[in-house]
Amino acid sequence: MSLYENFVERFSHVRLLHQIEALLGWDQQTYMPAGAIDMRAKQLAYIAGLAHREATSSSYRDALAQMIDIDTESIKLEGLSLTAQSNLKQWCKDFKKTIKLPQDFVKAYYATTTTATEVWKKAKQTANFDLFSPWLQKVVDLNREKANLLGYVDGPYDALIDLYEPGVTAATLSTLFSDLASFLSDIVGKTNGKDSPYNCYFDHPFAQETQMQFGYLLLKAMGIGHENSRLDCAAHPFCSGIHPSDVRLTTHLDGGLLEHIFAVLHEGGHALYELGLPKEEWATPAGQAVSMGLHESQSRWWEVMVGKSLPFWSYIYPKLQSQFPALKELSLANFYRHINHVQASYIRIHADEVTYPLHIILRFELEKQLIEGTIKASDVPQIWNAKMKELLGITPRNDAEGCLQDIHWSSGSFGYFPTYALGNIYAAQYFDAFVRSFPDWETQVAHGSFAFIKDWLHEHIHQFGRMYDAQESIKRVTGNPLSVQPYKDYIMRKYKDIITG
Repeated sequence: MSLYENFVERFSHVRLLHQIEALLGWDQQTYMPAGAIDMRAKQLAYIAGLAHREATSSSYRDALAQMIDIDTESIKLEGLSLTAQSNLKQWCKDFKKTIKLPQDFVKAYYATTTTATEVWKKAKQTANFDLFSPWLQKVVDLNREKANLLGYVDGPYDALIDLYEPGVTAATLSTLFSDLASFLSDIVGKTNGKDSPYNCYFDHPFAQETQMQFGYLLLKAMGIGHENSRLDCAAHPFCSGIHPSDVRLTTHLDGGLLEHIFAVLHEGGHALYELGLPKEEWATPAGQAVSMGLHESQSRWWEVMVGKSLPFWSYIYPKLQSQFPALKELSLANFYRHINHVQASYIRIHADEVTYPLHIILRFELEKQLIEGTIKASDVPQIWNAKMKELLGITPRNDAEGCLQDIHWSSGSFGYFPTYALGNIYAAQYFDAFVRSFPDWETQVAHGSFAFIKDWLHEHIHQFGRMYDAQESIKRVTGNPLSVQPYKDYIMRKYKDIITG
């Protein structure tokens, strides 16, 4: 067995520990009894500590150093495949980051965020931010400490962004988001806050069992089968990729039928990415997603660019009407208008595709201020409401539909939110390249053909894992560097009636 093969075999249990961690997190959000939270916090802290200890051990470092110079990242071995070379460089980068975080810090981080997540659930249910505020401040303080441990050049928030979107900085995002905010806010202003005339078809409860059945139908159409996935309910929809043979999706049924449908499409996009990663590389970086922004591009691709297209619903809508007969009185044309209605709303995951990035820009600006220490956790509701008024022209009626709506801060995911907006930008640029390959895609989708979409994404994106970062992937697939223009062009084409007045 070669040095490389021995390393993969010897330290594959580090990846196994992360899979166990993911399973425990999935269980916490789905089936774990609420009274078990203290023990779950200890379990997660223990598993995270074990994984951290193994991935920073002297034996791990020594084995890695036999194959690659850890300081210069120059590979010492000859004859390695491109995949093996990429894995070594990614392991090296990961090691240099992980070694900066002491094991005691990692355990404290997981223990705190696990408890904070349960407190957030209670705070959201009662719209009581004061209950969550001290825990949010603890999580913020831990993230500021994490940023200092990891190190940064311009600001602490850069260190956190880099964990989710390597190479992207707060300065880059500020420039990008300033452009987007101006462009999108102008469109939102032209809607005049008018409600969709078709709300009446959806403002009543639908049988939850039937909603779940339709969710399974959507996943099947996308190419996601029961044998390697499952769909459950959670307080906040998410997808957890345990392994390319085991992906867990969740949805939320209390928000309404359409919210459930688009949550399933969104999480289904994430699931296809996870299912498309190479199984033979499950223990290596080549078997992992490259970044959260690229991951989000896959979910927004299916939720919005395909899932809110007329061809998609030309095929799917009769099936929806069959499951929910009351919708037979609503024409396809009016249903399509309704699901693409642009109107400022409070809840991010239910926002239309025009207003959605504005929700992310709001969170980005708040996160940056929290991590830089210019505001405290207790300041969040007031600043949140002011920013929502500025960007979207509305003010939340309570904190549950304002600053308490997302799980991310309680779980410690500072630096994650900007990747949602980047995902829209990546998706539009990828979609441009896809349309060049399949100019008849609308005809194929309208006839119920979806496999060619899944195959294209696998061929160009999914199969490579972390071999190429997001910027490299964009350039390889589209032939052009990252640009916001394809996204703006996409919005202009689809919403030209609103934009031109």
